[in-house]
Amino acid sequence: MKFTSIIVSLLAIPAAIAAILPRNLVSRADITPNKTYTITNGFATGIVVDLSGGDNKSIIGYPPNGGPNQQWVFAKSKGAWTIKSAALDLYIAPNTTTPGNYSALQAVSAPFLWDIWHDEVNNGAYRFFVNNTALNWDLTGYGNSTPGNTVQLFQKYTPGWTWQTWTVTSVLSML
Repeated sequence: MKFTSIIVSLLAIPAAIAAILPRNLVSRADITPNKTYTITNGFATGIVVDLSGGDNKSIIGYPPNGGPNQQWVFAKSKGAWTIKSAALDLYIAPNTTTPGNYSALQAVSAPFLWDIWHDEVNNGAYRFFVNNTALNWDLTGYGNSTPGNTVQLFQKYTPGWTWQTWTVTSVLSML
């Protein structure tokens, strides 16, 4: 039992360090406010962030189909970012007012603030954090590429947890 407690404590160290380390803000040259993008998982590269057509609320991973429910408009707000669906006037946010590990993402009517940082291992990828926390987007099941898999929040872990990283592609560059 004591050994288990020690192991659990040691596993918490990377998350604690990640919470206090400075990160590089995404430059405005990389993501342009008020432009439309698709967001692709860094591990399951055939999966994009999708506003579920089943309930118009759940934020899931799904193979790209070019639909507006897979396109997102980024805007600057209060030193952070909001991410709004191009299909509906809804924003990506946690499914609870007190987000933690395993909190699913959902679409809501009010803007929610996100910090967007370059990943320290793969500078071409980003991490999306709840503003001023170490909670970042995570494709559940260690990047499980099953269509409809939930995008959730989880403590940032590096290196190697590429299912917590995302690439952003301008919709115009996809045409």
